[in-house]
Amino acid sequence: MAFIFMSAHAVLQLTIMLLLVASSESDTCDGHRGFPGRPGIPGVPGTDGKDGGKGEKGDPGDDAVPIIGPKGDPGIYGHPGRPGQKGDEGLQGSPGGNGTKGEKGVFTGVDAPNQNFVFSYKKSIRSQRALPDTLIIFDIPLISGEENVLDKEGVFTVQIAGMYYISYHISSSSSACLKIQVGAEEKVRFCDSPGMIMVTAGSVVLPLKMEEKVSIAVTAVSSIFSRDTDCTFTGFLLFPD
Repeated sequence: MAFIFMSAHAVLQLTIMLLLVASSESDTCDGHRGFPGRPGIPGVPGTDGKDGGKGEKGDPGDDAVPIIGPKGDPGIYGHPGRPGQKGDEGLQGSPGGNGTKGEKGVFTGVDAPNQNFVFSYKKSIRSQRALPDTLIIFDIPLISGEENVLDKEGVFTVQIAGMYYISYHISSSSSACLKIQVGAEEKVRFCDSPGMIMVTAGSVVLPLKMEEKVSIAVTAVSSIFSRDTDCTFTGFLLFPD
């Protein structure tokens, strides 16, 4: 038996022609309907259908151990926030240390109120036999407005630091041995013993600091005479520090 090989397209066309011939014979002939023919060759696959509906939720998975990844890079700085409210006032701190000494000023030749200072006192009228280390009290101011420059002991307390000229003039009936001292430190000493009334004087230029005390004291037994003559204690600021 000989087999004839045909393409699927040719077979499909042949099948259609046979069906048409069979249909026309059944319409014209009165004979019995024949047996069904053999199934034809499967056709070409059709196109994909539409997507189906959403399926049911699946069962939960097994518990997994979380893994911490490496630290990431720092992010970009954000904008500054708004200023907060003012806090309560803090406690007062302890005083700071002394600052460094400033530079020396320039002399301008113009006087300022705190650059001038002078005092001059005299001793009350009485004779005094003074023993060593006794202070000579000068209690009568000779310049108006300087009533409180010397204290009751005749001591001058420095209020403006600087270079001062200090002097005294003492009248004596026999001898006068005196010194100019700052605090208890003797700066200069003078002594005169003529055997008759005379005037002795002493002076010195000293750099003085704030609160230092200057006075005139006796260094040996002396007879201070202030009757019909005067004893004076004078000082003035040459220039301030």
